[in-house]
Amino acid sequence: MNLVNLGTPGVDALMDSMAGAQIAQFARKIEKLGYSALWFPEAFGRDPFALAAHLLTVTEKLVVGTAIANVWKREPVAMLGGARTLVEMFPGRFILGIGISHGPMMARIGINYAKPLTFMRDYLARLQEAPYGAAQPSFEAPIIVAALLPKMLKLAAAQTDGTIPTFITPERTAQIRAQIGPDKLICLQQISMLEKDASTARSAIRGLIRFYLGLPNYLQSFRVMGFGDSDFAEGGSDRLVDAMVAWGDEQAIRDRVAAQYKAGASHVCITPLRPEGSAGAWSLAAGGKREHATPEERALEALAPR
Repeated sequence: MNLVNLGTPGVDALMDSMAGAQIAQFARKIEKLGYSALWFPEAFGRDPFALAAHLLTVTEKLVVGTAIANVWKREPVAMLGGARTLVEMFPGRFILGIGISHGPMMARIGINYAKPLTFMRDYLARLQEAPYGAAQPSFEAPIIVAALLPKMLKLAAAQTDGTIPTFITPERTAQIRAQIGPDKLICLQQISMLEKDASTARSAIRGLIRFYLGLPNYLQSFRVMGFGDSDFAEGGSDRLVDAMVAWGDEQAIRDRVAAQYKAGASHVCITPLRPEGSAGAWSLAAGGKREHATPEERALEALAPR
């Protein structure tokens, strides 16, 4: 049973470039602005469960979600222990998002990225059977899987509470909803940029898209959505850039978020890019400047739930 309140959009942000005191201030601000949830990826920095515990402690009602916790880095029993500890201590406020990440990124830290679908299937089975000897939470934390392609989506629908996709159009959201059924969570990340100048926005976005074009899972996902080789040259065509990232004024971004909800999203978490450089885990993973990796608070203020 899902008792987590995701009644308004959330925020997805990498916070590894922020000091602890800044993180506390940022989380409180997100809560005060009216966002329902704060999601964050596990990149190459902080432990996701320790960070989630901190975020939950310094806020009052904010839901915290991992987007994602990396399955290659910890055994299922450790993953389950972390999630159950948090949901017991903070009932209704934690979502466990897990994923397989990407081969090129795992190679950087010496992890053998082999047969990811098989690995995830086995991982979920072991997660369900993992022992836990502490006080049981009143209900389990929802578990969702980062999935873009049909086989992983099928697995997520069969074995978990849903999925957390990134870089998908509303049309693809509708297809995913049809595939996984009406009752599963689709907590999607909508990357955005509060910038009205087309040249400035697209130039900055290409710095991000170029990195993703080097990740096979995303390249295949783009193809599923109807994009082809001509869209992948020179950091991405205008068509690809405009489809993947909502840029423009405040209303343009709100319209894209609304379109995602209409297409079947359960929850939309916003990641605002900075016009002067790509943001978050993606920037750091691609060698971007750390000062460009902090969340774009100006945009988050403008896009706050009404």
